[in-house]
Amino acid sequence: MSEAASRRSGRHLAAFALLELARNGPLHGLGLQRVINDLLPDALQVDAGNLYRVLREMEGRDVVRSSWDTAASGPARRMYAITPAGRRELKSWAEDIRQRRAAFDIFLEQCEQLDSGASGPAKERTHG
Repeated sequence: MSEAASRRSGRHLAAFALLELARNGPLHGLGLQRVINDLLPDALQVDAGNLYRVLREMEGRDVVRSSWDTAASGPARRMYAITPAGRRELKSWAEDIRQRRAAFDIFLEQCEQLDSGASGPAKERTHG
């Protein structure tokens, strides 16, 4: 994956992590990666290293908390859970994405008009 593609795939990683923790309850990092990647197209798959960096940053902002699960067989796993602050941030992400989606819809409509020949060349704007 190119550096630009990696940046694009991580842009809303915190939002997806919060969403999945709210939907599924506490998850360990690789389990969280799996459920996020199940949602996303192949070109936007999340790598574990990027996810763990985002989780540490989110924990520092108190939007997730972690604890060690030692009850399961095998090695201890760090489990991540959303906090009340994380639920508030999730709502903020949802509103931000709603607004961006509206802008993207306008962009795509304009591109489709260009493709269909429905729109002539853009008029030159004068500044005055």
